[in-house]
Amino acid sequence: MAEALKTVTAQLPVNLVDRMDDMAARLDRSKQWIVRKAVVAYMARAERERQMIQEGLDDVDSGRLVSMEAIERWADSLGTDDELPLPKVGD
Repeated sequence: MAEALKTVTAQLPVNLVDRMDDMAARLDRSKQWIVRKAVVAYMARAERERQMIQEGLDDVDSGRLVSMEAIERWADSLGTDDELPLPKVGD
């Protein structure tokens, strides 16, 4: 069974639509195909970003932290002969 579709209308800058027209011609695809691919990619990235932010907030709430001092010591050691290992939770 085919996935249900719904039409969405959006106003876009003329130069962006012109670029889409060019890309559609080069790919032998429709603008609709390009827009769908772009929205799917954007949504996946935005949802993953939100998930990672929530995971970070959950870590803070649970006390799973690395001190700023430990991060600074590690960062300052990068590129030296005595590079430190990446700090761990509790450092």
